[in-house]
This record gives sequence, structure tokens and C-alpha cells, in this order.
Amino acid sequence: MFKAHAALQYIIIMIILISVVNAKSLRNHDRRLAQSENLTASPIPGLHTSINLGTGISSCYGTQQEAILDIYFSTAGNSDLPTTTVLHLPGGAYMNLVPDTIEKAGIDYLNAGYTLAVLYYRLPRSSTEKSWLICSDPWDAIVDVSAAMKVLRDGADIYRVDPNQIVISGFSAGGHLAALYGSTCEARWSCPRSLVLHFPFLETGAKIFCSNIGSSFSNIQDYNDCFPTTLVDKAMPPTVLYHASGDTIVSTDEMTAFVQSMSVQGVAHEYYEVPGGGHFLVPFQQVVDASAGTLGGDTYAALIEKSLDMPSPECSRCDDIPSKWMIDNGKSCDIEEWSVQNRCNTSVSWVEDGYCRQSCFDYGKGYTDEICCEPKTENNHPSMHPSTSSCIECSDIPPQFILDLHKTCATATYSIKKNCIDNSWWVENNLCQKSCDAAGRGYPGIKCC
Repeated sequence: MFKAHAALQYIIIMIILISVVNAKSLRNHDRRLAQSENLTASPIPGLHTSINLGTGISSCYGTQQEAILDIYFSTAGNSDLPTTTVLHLPGGAYMNLVPDTIEKAGIDYLNAGYTLAVLYYRLPRSSTEKSWLICSDPWDAIVDVSAAMKVLRDGADIYRVDPNQIVISGFSAGGHLAALYGSTCEARWSCPRSLVLHFPFLETGAKIFCSNIGSSFSNIQDYNDCFPTTLVDKAMPPTVLYHASGDTIVSTDEMTAFVQSMSVQGVAHEYYEVPGGGHFLVPFQQVVDASAGTLGGDTYAALIEKSLDMPSPECSRCDDIPSKWMIDNGKSCDIEEWSVQNRCNTSVSWVEDGYCRQSCFDYGKGYTDEICCEPKTENNHPSMHPSTSSCIECSDIPPQFILDLHKTCATATYSIKKNCIDNSWWVENNLCQKSCDAAGRGYPGIKCC
């Protein structure tokens, strides 16, 4: 009888312990699964609203994920007015969402009078099963960032957001995500005013994003399409970079290479390398000491302010999204000259919707207050299909999911790499014909001029 009672007590204790572990896991790993009306799991007080972004459900080994955006209002200053807003991307190696930076830097942002938006983005790795494999599409996280930016801009009056003063602040894996988004965003009004990157997971993050679902990411060699260091261009938002020399997860060499890329492209930036420390936030005075007198303040909110003091890029990345009529008739912006000549900045609907932004600008009919950067050359590989003496004027019509990402065939390099001639549906519908050809992945019997 005594043994049975002791065994029952043991079982009860184990159930309690498991419940505690599961509760912590919900908070740290699966907070993004919380429903919008559940405001009790927030790692810091003052949560105003929690929004399910509706970007879809991803699944890793049966665990479903949805992107959640938590918005906090500051009680400092005149908090009823639109203000600088920080979109906070926590880290966790793309397999967890760890709340420690929210509890530290997030509080600093609120105390400085900023609106705080924490994004619990979808993750491509599992923390409990086969963490070395990619278990869902990494690019879902980029879709989540884009959706969060849209919510903040569209709901600026509701959420106390100054749409011209949105800063993305990323930590570790969230730092890679912020840098990747900042180096690829091209839809109208989609880019942040600036970036603040804390020990960003640049190289490993790139390997994760360029790996196929079901594959191991550690040994991948070709990851430039997901590597912010190689993607940096003149349209990159001004960037503040923080790192500690004692970091054993992200090397100083990764940081200096990233800084060099920004310097080459003329991107406004500041780099603070703290001696010692590690892959975490050190006491902020150490950052001030490492700044050689260029940084003031006493909290991590000072990095946000520093990023806003730097000049914006002189030009923007411009997408080239065709109108519905063009899509229905198999036309793309770069070959439909009549529409570009007679629409663009003289058509009310085109001005409102921003169709063919790059082509309109190139034709001298760009939209007001918009200067488009010259697109970077994405691919210089020779075509793989047999050469012929004649060529055709190819279209470049993207599938719907590329349009949903606010991208074009020319800029959706990851999709080009994974589809084109390898996807029978793309072949049948001649999708992204021109970009596939330029990437050396053109369709049989077709040579683009």
C-alpha cells in the first residue's frame, strides 16, 4: 500500500514538472501559436493587442505554426501620438523564439517612448526533433516580416505608428532575418527606415534559408541568394551593427565582411564591436565605451536613435509588378511598351497601385518622389539549353506566390533556382521565361533575346 502511494506521488510530481516544462516551452517556443485574444503569455507587461497575421500555417513534425504580432504602447511621453515604432525580431537559431531580448531591449524601447511590435515569426527548424534538418520553408519568415510591416503601416493611426519611422531590430537569427529583409524588400513602402542588428546569425542563417525542406543545412556551399553580405546594395536601409568579440556563435570576421559590403555600396552604417562579452546583450555602458564617443544614452534604445540619425538611401529597390490586364494577357512590364508609355505616372490607377515601378522609372515616367536604383545583375550564367540561330522576345510572368511576396521573376532568385525547368507546371505555363533563361535554366527549344 505504501509503495503504491509513493508511486502515485511520484507520478503526480512528474506530471507537474512536465506541465511546467510545457508551459515554458509554450512561452519560449510556441508563443506564436497563441490566439489573438490570449494576452496572458506576454514576456513583458503592457501588451495592447496580439494579431494573428494570417500568413498561413506552417508545420514542423506535426507542430503547427502561425505568425503572431504583439503590439505594445509606451506610457512615456505623449503616448497617444504616432511615434517611432520598433519591429522586434527575437532570436533562437530559427528553432526557438527566445524572450530574453524582449525582456531587456523591448523594455528599453518602451521606456524611450517608442511603440513596440514583437513578431513571433514561423520557424524552419524544430527544437525537439532533428534540429539539423529544415522542416518547413524558411522563407515563410520573410513573408511574416512583410505582413507585419504592412499591418503597422496600414494601421498606423490605430497602433500609434509613424509609418516613416519604423525600425527593424533583430537579434541573432532575428538579426539575419532583419538583414535579409532589408537587403531584399522592394515592394512600395515595404522597407523599414533603418535596421539595428545585434550579433546577427548571417552565415548560418543564410545556409538555413537556402536549404531544401528535409535537408541538412550545415554543409551547404551555395547560399549567396540568402546571404545579406552578398545581397547588400545601394538601397539597403541605414544599419547599426552590434557584436561582441567573445561571441563564439557569430564570428567577428562575419561582421567585418558585412561592414565591408555596406561600405562598398555606400550604405550608411555604424559598427560597435564590444571587447569580450558573448552572444548576448552586455551592459549598455560597454557599448558606449566601445563607440569612441560617437554614442550616447544609457539603454539599447540609443541604437534605435542612432539608426534614425543616419541618412536614408538615395534610391529604392523598385518592383515591376504588371497590372491585372497585363497578367491576363501574358504581358510583363519590360516588354509591354504601350502600357508603360501611356500609363505610369499619367494613370490614376497606376499611380495608386504602383504598377511597373522599375520599368516606368527606366522609361522616364517614374512615380512622384521615387528614385529607383539600378537593379543588380543577379545571374551571369550561360544558358543550358542548346544555342539556336534565332531567339524570341520572352515574357517574364511570375506565378501568384511570387506576386504575393511583392517580388518579380528577376528578383525571386531562390524560386528561380528551385523551379524553372525542374517544375513541370512552370514549364507548361512558361512562367518566368526570361529570368529562367538568364539563370541558365531556360525551357527546351526557347532562346530569349
